Amino acid sequence: MVNLQQSLHEVHIIENEFRKVTTHPYLLQYIDDVDVEEDIIYFLLEIMQYSTLSPSDKREQILSALLVQAAFKTHDRVQSHNENEPEQKKTRQLTVLAGDFFSSLYHAMLVKEVHSGIIPVFSNAIQIINEEKMRLHFNDIHTEKELMNRLYAVEGSFLSEIATYYGELELGSLAEVFFLLKKLIDEQKPANNKYLSAFTFAVHAYQEGEEKEIVREWPPSNTKRWMSETIYHLQQQLYDKLQTYSFIHNTPLYDRLQEWVSFDNKLEIK
Repeated sequence: MVNLQQSLHEVHIIENEFRKVTTHPYLLQYIDDVDVEEDIIYFLLEIMQYSTLSPSDKREQILSALLVQAAFKTHDRVQSHNENEPEQKKTRQLTVLAGDFFSSLYHAMLVKEVHSGIIPVFSNAIQIINEEKMRLHFNDIHTEKELMNRLYAVEGSFLSEIATYYGELELGSLAEVFFLLKKLIDEQKPANNKYLSAFTFAVHAYQEGEEKEIVREWPPSNTKRWMSETIYHLQQQLYDKLQTYSFIHNTPLYDRLQEWVSFDNKLEIK
């Protein structure tokens, strides 16, 4: 079992490697730096713990996963309004370019032998996420259960597919709940003139009965109520899974996830 100090050391190494390969001075003049999503690292270290991969090969696969996530997050930040302003238009173009940059770094890593077995898993997960985002964007939703399934897929299928590949189905199930919870807590924050991503567009359309790209005061009443209720239910699910999956007790991942079942909805997104 990986102890806390070993885990922190691995996380630090992977974070530094991510920053080293992704830092581009010109892009950083115009767009925010993409933060390393530490939760993905903690999940993947646990998922790969009993694999036959060497420590360096584990780092390579985790770095590849972080690059995929960075590409997704960067493309999600692309906004279509205020393009008539030259600086805003340039920022948008560079944000698209940054997403493509992260994608190219990911594809460049795939030539390494360590990725030969998992390439189809990554590709399938990316396809699932893109298809589900398209369905959310076009509001192809008929029931709340369908909405939830699509949100689960967009936020958790990448980790879930990797966990399945390594035979860690419980960790995949845990990841689906956790990353959707994390996303909803982040998205429920009040905002003015909020540009809606595919995720928030679908939630808003289903709860408010209208399709909008920009909402003046976010979140509107029905959406706010639904988000709060869903967050509470997800926290309950996360709590139940943490109690049931005793194999992750006394691990860094368990300690980290315990912070998200406080039921106060005031957690900091990292």
